[in-house]
Amino acid sequence: MFMIVQFAGLLLASQVFAGASFVPASSLQQNSLYLGGATYLVVVIAAIVVFSIVLVVLFKVVKTDLLFTLLEIWVVGWASFIFFLVFLAAFSGNAFNAVFGAGPSLLVFALALICTCVLVVSKFKWQKLRNVTAMVASVGAGLALGVSFPFWFALAFMVILAVYDFIAVFITKHMITLANAAMSRNMSLMIMVTEVEAVPMGSLGKKELKEYSKSKAELAAKSPIISSVISSGMVPVSARTALGTGDLMAPLMLAVSAYTVYLNFTLSIVVVLGSVLGLCITMYVLKKYKRPLPAIPFLLFGIVVALGIFFVITLI
Repeated sequence: MFMIVQFAGLLLASQVFAGASFVPASSLQQNSLYLGGATYLVVVIAAIVVFSIVLVVLFKVVKTDLLFTLLEIWVVGWASFIFFLVFLAAFSGNAFNAVFGAGPSLLVFALALICTCVLVVSKFKWQKLRNVTAMVASVGAGLALGVSFPFWFALAFMVILAVYDFIAVFITKHMITLANAAMSRNMSLMIMVTEVEAVPMGSLGKKELKEYSKSKAELAAKSPIISSVISSGMVPVSARTALGTGDLMAPLMLAVSAYTVYLNFTLSIVVVLGSVLGLCITMYVLKKYKRPLPAIPFLLFGIVVALGIFFVITLI
């Protein structure tokens, strides 16, 4: 799912710039609709911090799910709208103008709005669409930010996001609060995979052992795999691995911004491969220490390693 988001975003980015191969990427900064710059960077960072604080307060104070439903519709809706807008504009051969020119046609705008509404409504009707909705929204957000920043600004933004992610998980721990609340409400703010993991029986407490003894026969009957785990003397437990939409969006933003440097996939592929390396490191550390981790610092580390190798090879 992580790689689907990255390559889908790059494919859309290639369509945005498909008719602009003759335009130097740096000249896009002169366009009045090009939002790159230090001011925009500060505004985006401030918005993320304020938004996180508001979310933490809401999750702790508000008890009704209606507010969270509206919040999810707003967050996922605008990002998904961007995805559908660029996707549909690409079919009309007008994606570049839709982003940097006079804007999309009325038909494309209306169809994108309809597709967004259908996606959001479908997610609430079929909760299993959470991952799909989160992926679509991540592509839209990554694309929007990627075309808004010059490459080095995008890299600086990801560095700041990595620091923020570290603080939010290990120091203030509000990101863990947000993640738990989002998971309990099945919100499309992350992609999540649930699997069965075998743990030693000695790692369970007395209460857990008592509950396990009661449900042991029922669990064994559910699946041959679970039955074999129980037969081996281990205890099957549900293990969930989740990545937030920010973890999906950040490397895509950098990869899309990298695409505007050369208007080809060379640097973008390097960024994506580096992010995959970072994700593998994240999964390894997560498996070893079994505690919530900030993914963006690991993703950034992999990207920096990949970029370093790329620039060294290029200079040689």
